[in-house]
Amino acid sequence: MRGRLGSTAARGLIYVIQLYRHTISPLRLPTCRFTPTCSQYAVDALGEHGLLKGGWLALVRLLKCGPWHEGGWDPIPERCADAHETSAPGSEFSADAADDAGATPASRSGSETRV
Repeated sequence: MRGRLGSTAARGLIYVIQLYRHTISPLRLPTCRFTPTCSQYAVDALGEHGLLKGGWLALVRLLKCGPWHEGGWDPIPERCADAHETSAPGSEFSADAADDAGATPASRSGSETRV
């Protein structure tokens, strides 16, 4: 039940952020010094990490927003995979298979797709 409540709260917060992005933000000059924008970062962080960690990441990002930080590319951190997911027997692709094949798995933020 606790996970469902957190998920519902995260979705509600995402809704409020999206409402801001579509109603208030277009009326203001674009001033965000980060890519992705702070509101998109918050939506991504809440969707990927949930209410507590995603909310914390969004808050830290908002605190960086000022003249004391140069900005630039600042993606959300990747989720740590559980140990049983990465070393599951019979998995189609593992880190060892990538090393053997001389290839590396494509990262989430990478532009290359390996087929």
